[in-house]
Amino acid sequence: MLAKNPGFTLVAIGSLAIGIGATSASFSIADVLLLRPLPVLEPAKLVSVAPARQSAFGADSLLSYPDYRDFRDHNRSFDGLIAEGFNRFGFSPDATTLPKTAFGAFVSGNFFRVVGVQPALGRAFLESEDQGAGRDAVVVLGHDFWLTQFNANPSVVGSMLRLNGVECTIIGVVPERFSGVDVDVKPALFVPLALSPRLTGQNNLERRGFRWLTVKGRLKPGVGIGQAQADLSGLAAGLERDYPETNRNQKIQVRSELELRMKQSPPTVAVVGMQCVLAICVLLVACANVAGLLLSRARARSREIAVRLAIGAGRAALVRQLLLENSLLALAGGLAGMGLDYANISLFNSIPLSSDVPLSYHATVDIRVLLFTVAISLASTFLFGLAPALQATRLDLVPALKTANSPSGGRLRLWGRNVIVAGQVALSLVLLIVSVVIWQAFRSEFRQGTGFRTDHLYLTSFDTSPIHYTEEQGQRFYREVLDQTRRAPGVQSAALTSSIPLGASFPNTSVLPEGYPVPNGQQGFDVFSASVSDGYFETIGTPIVEGRGFLQSDRAGTPLVAVVNAQLAAHYWPHQKAVGKRFRLRNASGPWVQVVGVAQTGKYFWIAEPPLDLVYFPYTQMPQSGLTVVAQSAAADATVLAPVLREVVRKIDPSMPVSSERSMQNFFSERAVKISDIIVQIVGILGLMGLLLAMTGLYALVAYSVSRRSREIGIRMAIGADSEGVLRMVLKQGLVLGSIGAGVGLILSLLACHALSSALWILSGRVNYTLFPAVALPLLAVTLLAAYVPARRASRIDPMRALRDE
Repeated sequence: MLAKNPGFTLVAIGSLAIGIGATSASFSIADVLLLRPLPVLEPAKLVSVAPARQSAFGADSLLSYPDYRDFRDHNRSFDGLIAEGFNRFGFSPDATTLPKTAFGAFVSGNFFRVVGVQPALGRAFLESEDQGAGRDAVVVLGHDFWLTQFNANPSVVGSMLRLNGVECTIIGVVPERFSGVDVDVKPALFVPLALSPRLTGQNNLERRGFRWLTVKGRLKPGVGIGQAQADLSGLAAGLERDYPETNRNQKIQVRSELELRMKQSPPTVAVVGMQCVLAICVLLVACANVAGLLLSRARARSREIAVRLAIGAGRAALVRQLLLENSLLALAGGLAGMGLDYANISLFNSIPLSSDVPLSYHATVDIRVLLFTVAISLASTFLFGLAPALQATRLDLVPALKTANSPSGGRLRLWGRNVIVAGQVALSLVLLIVSVVIWQAFRSEFRQGTGFRTDHLYLTSFDTSPIHYTEEQGQRFYREVLDQTRRAPGVQSAALTSSIPLGASFPNTSVLPEGYPVPNGQQGFDVFSASVSDGYFETIGTPIVEGRGFLQSDRAGTPLVAVVNAQLAAHYWPHQKAVGKRFRLRNASGPWVQVVGVAQTGKYFWIAEPPLDLVYFPYTQMPQSGLTVVAQSAAADATVLAPVLREVVRKIDPSMPVSSERSMQNFFSERAVKISDIIVQIVGILGLMGLLLAMTGLYALVAYSVSRRSREIGIRMAIGADSEGVLRMVLKQGLVLGSIGAGVGLILSLLACHALSSALWILSGRVNYTLFPAVALPLLAVTLLAAYVPARRASRIDPMRALRDE
């Protein structure tokens, strides 16, 4: 039956390919960001243990090692609790080779046993290797690290790898499928937690107030999340009594992996949700399109179906046959839609990721995606096929047997087709308006500026911890690097910073502003922070709007000072001068810090964020092991400074690894321009898909209507109606349907943008509603164009031929 109608079959499969492909691609992206289970044994039993508090971006998920140890040793609900803390390591095969940097993880000794992963080569850690601080220098390699650094040599087990200047024995290599227990980061290597003081020079294993570990646990058989929650809540209350200074108001939350991901990154959930909703809209438009085609085709098949009924076929059997035909259409559409899925996934995978951290975002068409595509294809069979199948088998046999073109369903069926087409227009308008609003919002953000310059800057990042520098040695190294960079040829100015704008590397710091009321039980307010040198604001191009920036005299041993951004100043000291104000650092007993300047609020994490509170500290008073040199080039091409900075570092310490080098222009393009372009492209493509499907449906409906009304049109023309009148009459039908759909679409668009405005930073309170009619009017014009071709054909009907055919 499908082969006998190739035109109908191709249009139906093409429509479904667009709808199913868009939905499948959205699932692929949602899967990699939120839904994909961890690559461990029985992932549903592995749950997160984290503080029950929110940070500016989502749930706080870090605990200190002493808290982890107490929970691990005294709980009654888990077969094991594991801890993981990420760190940058300097590695080399021996002491004579210049070290490179790798991003790895300190993990507890029971890590591999609890997650249920056996190394592909060698063995995992013994729990005793995580008990003696610095005693057992062993390391397990990540699979990708093994491939790239050791050429997949199986004899690597037992050899030595120098980490942060310490000789470590390689005891194993993890399987290829294992990417760790963090959905975002794929560690290059795994090191026992007990080795962290020796490798970092800091004993964070005894600092109860230093929270740096992600903790997960495997539930015992028969134990649920609620029972584990009650167990750990009791332990947390005991720790609060025993250690009030560090554990006051620290509640513990046990969450499933999916719940943790959703709590940790609400913006990601909002973006994924937006794309999935838009993709479902495209699928609904596609299904409506095919449903309209099937309803139109039912008229041509009415005599065939009537004959089947007349010779004894049951209605249920005919419905099954029609649904079988429709399921073949849907599966063919799903197969064709996989091409669209691949294209969308390729677009997503082209989003530039951080070169400093091995992120694990990589969408693929795996068995989960294939099963989802099959499921959505079969579900779409009922979406577009059930109603037409029921209508097609509801016939008056005598008229239907007389002619193949008998009316079936009359006004009710035509009204149903009109509703379908108007709904298609409405949904396509929603898709288009959302895509245009998002594009305009990004353009507005770029036009308003970022609060820093992107030209003439070159960035070179270092981390002194991998080569075992003490804090004093690190301070000396950075001071020499800064001084020599400023004197280097081609450098106009230079500064140091711990956090690069749009680099997503601004840590949280708790502050207690003087004179600002603090809720009972709260120790302070979390703000973002950065450590920078003197000259930073001038070099990066961030204006100081009040007071001053940092001076060389702001050094260790002098009163603590800070520069806050304008957003923080307006938040905590509204209608007052912030310069001269003070705040306590960390809690009510922390040291006083005086505000000496107010900097312009900029963009810190991504281009579409709302204004965020940020405080800057002098790097000499708040030392960091990892800093970036920001050098301003006299030349337009800032990359000319790359060999200059390498030579500066080589003269100071030839063993210092450089973690990353890039121009600010390139960094900004990848982190702001390309990401926003890809988001707009994905949403815009979905909108254009919806428009194409809606116009196809409208064309099909008007063409069908013309074919049904050919005798009526012939009579009208025979008694004097002119072709222009017939053209206007048919166009009116398309215009009415388009107008109704556009009206409904405008209302839905208002609701959609309101929902996005509350969920997405990109639309936070800045929706330009004048764009709505600017999109709706061209849509109506396209609607008229879709109706014009069948209308023009109707105006050329020969009255005598139409009457004879009837």
